[in-house]
Amino acid sequence: MALQEAWRFCVKCNSLFFDGYPDKGPCPGGGGHEAQGFEYTLAYDVSSSDVDQRDWRYCAKCHEMYFDGYADKGLCPAGGGHAASGPVFTLPHSQPDDLFAQGAWRFCGKCKAMFFDGDTTKGFCPGGGAHKACACPGGGGHEAAGYVFVLPHKVAAGMAASAAPASIPIQQ
Repeated sequence: MALQEAWRFCVKCNSLFFDGYPDKGPCPGGGGHEAQGFEYTLAYDVSSSDVDQRDWRYCAKCHEMYFDGYADKGLCPAGGGHAASGPVFTLPHSQPDDLFAQGAWRFCGKCKAMFFDGDTTKGFCPGGGAHKACACPGGGGHEAAGYVFVLPHKVAAGMAASAAPASIPIQQ
């Protein structure tokens, strides 16, 4: 199983984005994405299973993780639909979270991006503005749909280099 590091939570839009480049990608919350919290390490080139979903991709335009299993490529903050690049990721779902994996990650039914749904804020979605969890007509933040994903992460920033998984950069 191949792994890639440097996936982060954006504190402005709540999306999962690739933080491995100086350019952080356009954020629907304004400017570029801003990393906060854990660094997630995600598997790619792995088959789907009852508790793992394949077809998650890096968007070369906005740097977010989005679901590429539909003909509709969602709403990209950079305009138009998302543009797949790099490996095909397989993300775990329907499992308990623990010290090494954080739950409450969801697919947004409006923009197709992965976002953190573990608090009352739904972030900024290109499919609508930002609101607290509410039934706002005509938009709002991200809209949770589908599985509850549990993403593996590093426990501490000072992890020994020998314990760090191998990683590859995404080609832009």
